[in-house]
Amino acid sequence: MSIPTKCYTFLNGITALANVEKSPYVRNHDAGFPAVVFMFAGDSFPSSRNEDAGPRLVRWSASVFSRTMEEAETLGESIVTAARSSQTQCGPNRVIGVNREYEPAYDAARQGIYIHTTDMEFFA
Repeated sequence: MSIPTKCYTFLNGITALANVEKSPYVRNHDAGFPAVVFMFAGDSFPSSRNEDAGPRLVRWSASVFSRTMEEAETLGESIVTAARSSQTQCGPNRVIGVNREYEPAYDAARQGIYIHTTDMEFFA
C-alpha cells in the first residue's frame, strides 16, 4: 500500500469524517465544505546506515477546511484523537502539532474559511 493510500485510509476510517471530501494537496473546487486536504512534508530515514536505510519516517499533515470555526475545530480534533490512539501502519503514531488559520473570502459576499491543521508522522 502506498504512503498516500495509507494516509487516505487513515482519514477515511475516522467516523466524524465519513461524509467529508478528502483529497491530497488541493481541494476540488466543486467539493463543498467541510473538506480535508492532506499533504506530505517529506520522508526521512533517521537511523540510516550505509548498508541499511532503516525505517522511513513520513511527515504529513491533514487540514480541515470549513465555513465555521466550530466545525473546523471539531473535525480537526477528531483527527488528533484518532492519530493519538492509532498505532497501526495505516495511521500516524505521533502528533507533532496543531495549527489554526483563517482565510478571508476573496469577495465580501462569502464567509471566509477556517482551517485546522494536524501535523503528524509515522514509520512506514
